[in-house]
Formats: sequence, structure tokens, C-alpha cells
Amino acid sequence: MQKVSKPIAVASYSFAAALLLIYFAAEIIPGFFLSTSGRLVLLCGSCGFLWFGGFLLTKQSGNNRPMKINLRIFLALYLLLFATLTLFDPLWGRNGGFVSWSRELFETYVQNSLNLVPFKTISAYFTKGDFRQFMVNIAGNLVCLMPLGILLPLNFEKQRRSGIFLLTCSLIVAAVEILQFATLSGSCDIDDLILNVGGAFLIYLFTKNKDSFGLLKRIFLLE
Repeated sequence: MQKVSKPIAVASYSFAAALLLIYFAAEIIPGFFLSTSGRLVLLCGSCGFLWFGGFLLTKQSGNNRPMKINLRIFLALYLLLFATLTLFDPLWGRNGGFVSWSRELFETYVQNSLNLVPFKTISAYFTKGDFRQFMVNIAGNLVCLMPLGILLPLNFEKQRRSGIFLLTCSLIVAAVEILQFATLSGSCDIDDLILNVGGAFLIYLFTKNKDSFGLLKRIFLLE
């Protein structure tokens, strides 16, 4: 069984690497366009192959180090996807890089895309009654950081403390919002931070339950 498991694990990791190469090629090569959903499928597929390869190696060796390495990779890939969508994805209104600032451009951005008043944007979407905009902007911002509620506590023991977890998530989102402001890309909105961190904290509360966290540890062979 061990002789069979190792080649299959190597093949699984190879498939994961191939999917990642396609992902990065779409990011780097001009004219090679990949939709948001396509990128998501590639990254999820790559994570699936990584998990299967780590599962086989862990079962073969009796050491869960391969799966622990995989968890770090999962976290890095997720942060890569988050940064890509929020900073470089034209489908989400991002311009993909730094811009030449001008007074007119800056004033337009501040007027239309900068919000430092908590719950101003959230309340506006509720009053507009536009379901599509609500789903994209409110539900989307709630969901997009939820994976951190699982990945951070599994990767780092200190992240199981509520205060440290909230601080880490807040710093990640704040960094992205500042970069959006620096590139005049998307919107720099304190409500995005509130929704992103709030969504991550909801999933984090799920992992705080002993049985739930135990299930996650069994899935990733950490016990």
C-alpha cells in the first residue's frame, strides 16, 4: 500500500502545481484572460489535489507534517486570491496597478469611492432596495473573508484567541483598503472592513466550539 500511495501523492501534487501554473499564467501573460469563477475553480482544484496528496503522505508516514505544510499553502493561496480580486480584477472594477495621481482624479475618487463613516454604505444598500447590489456588496463582503475563520486558527495556535484573531483580520483588510486607496482602485470603505472582519469572526466562532474544531482537525489529520 505504501509503495502505491507515494506515486499517487506525487501525481496529486503535480496536478496541483499544474493548476497553479495555469492560474499564474492567466495573471501574467497578456491576452490570457481567466474569469473570477475560473480562478476560483483552479485554486479550489489545486487545494483539493494538495489535500489528497497530503492525506496519502500523512497516512503513509504516520506524520502529519505534510498536511501542516498544506495548511500554510492553503492560507497563502487564499490571501493571493483575496488580493487579486480586490486589487487587480477588472471584473470587480479594479485597475490592476498604481496610477498617476492628479487633483481631479483624487477628488473624484474621494467623492465617489472613499467612505470613513461606519455603516454609511451598509445603510445605503438597505434603503436602495437593489437586491443584486445588496448581494454583491453586502453578502459578498461578509463571505469573502470567512475562510480566515478556519485557516488562521488551524495554522497558528495564537489565532485561537479572539482578540488576536480580530486584530489580524483587521490589519489584513486595512492593508488591502489602503492599497485600494493608493491605486485609486475599487473603493476604500470602512464598511468593507466591518463586513469582512464580521464574516470571518462568524466562522471563527464556529471553530471555537470544541466539537467543530475537533472535526476540522480530523479533516486535516491534525490529531
